[in-house]
Amino acid sequence: MQNEIKIDKLIRSRRRSIALIIAPDAALIVRAPMKISLAYIQDLIFRKRGWIDRKKRQALEGGTLTKAKEFIDGEEFLYLGNKYRLKIEIGEEIKLTNYLSFPEKYLVAARTKMIEWYKRLAREKITERAKVISRTTGWEFKSVAITNARSRWGSCSARGSINFSWRLIMAPLEIIDYVVVHELAHTVERNHSIKFWRKVEAALPDYKTRRDWLKHHGAAFKI
Repeated sequence: MQNEIKIDKLIRSRRRSIALIIAPDAALIVRAPMKISLAYIQDLIFRKRGWIDRKKRQALEGGTLTKAKEFIDGEEFLYLGNKYRLKIEIGEEIKLTNYLSFPEKYLVAARTKMIEWYKRLAREKITERAKVISRTTGWEFKSVAITNARSRWGSCSARGSINFSWRLIMAPLEIIDYVVVHELAHTVERNHSIKFWRKVEAALPDYKTRRDWLKHHGAAFKI
């Protein structure tokens, strides 16, 4: 049947085209114009089923089937592309040295506390990189926001605010820079036209390599 592939989330907006997105957890997210019929969307999914199946496999193979973090000594957590072993200690705050010190008192809400920590570091580092790249490119932005987004690494509002998933802080700095360049380029080119990609390439000649790396490894950025 043509509708055998489940749509996990359908988002309608004033966009002009349909976008099929495979989230890090292998969910199929469809972004579509308001007036496009569900039958047309399902037909498109059927025609793209080979691509969808391949991307779902890549997401699952990328680590999304690994179990959730247990917050025990020795467990590894990512920060800027490096792995740090967790050590449960008596303390007042999460600290990063050659290992990741995690206060014992936070274990009752461990995941929430860890996400808060990641968000704080993401806001500091990504804002810093956005300012540096803005100065070198001349692309100005209004503000930086850190979000809980799962299906996209970044976005740019019509007012020039750039937003990033907190999970991005787990990636190496050169990958963070690619996403920052991508969103800053949207402050001057709102779509993904040839002109847009030329601007990205002018700022980062190897952007395709960085983009491909993120596609293949981004599914592991979770806790």
